[in-house]
Amino acid sequence: MKNTKIKVGILFILIGLVLISIPFYYEWKQQKEVTALEEALAMIANADGEDVDLSSIDNLPFSKEELDGVVELEIPSIHLKQKVLTETTNENLSVALTQMKPNQTPGKNNFTIAGHRGYRGDRHFRNLPEVVKGDEVLLHTKEQTFVYQVNSSEVIEPTEVQVLEDKKGQAEITLITCTIDGKERIATKGNLISTKGK
Repeated sequence: MKNTKIKVGILFILIGLVLISIPFYYEWKQQKEVTALEEALAMIANADGEDVDLSSIDNLPFSKEELDGVVELEIPSIHLKQKVLTETTNENLSVALTQMKPNQTPGKNNFTIAGHRGYRGDRHFRNLPEVVKGDEVLLHTKEQTFVYQVNSSEVIEPTEVQVLEDKKGQAEITLITCTIDGKERIATKGNLISTKGK
């Protein structure tokens, strides 16, 4: 009887250790993919249009075609500077920010970006709720930087997809993440105020 209780206790401890280690494993795996993504993008940027062989990069879950069109989002007020992948998938969201609509063009219409809230550190959109009206949001491409000024940030229902729609003749940006409980969304919007060449 006593041995059975000890065995059951050890089993529960082992199960607990496995459950605790799972998030750390996924975080470790994601960090390897983020590092591989950054290395691949640096290789592409330094190639000056020449063909690049990305096969030497371990843990890279993207092809060169998928990495064409990646832009960088910068929000100085929250010290955020992250890559934005061109397609929203669960895999892409685990590694970076993503464009919510296909074939978006920076500086035109409503450029929409999604990101997980994140539970540790400052990755993804963890600090997006701290962005306030008047803050600048910069969208960097290889050729230009598009400067937007935040005009609103609000909590909305997941069904309020109209925040993603284009408004005729208006260039804006919309940043979306979840609230801490995941039940609602935070939508931060800004209007384009200038474009700078590189």
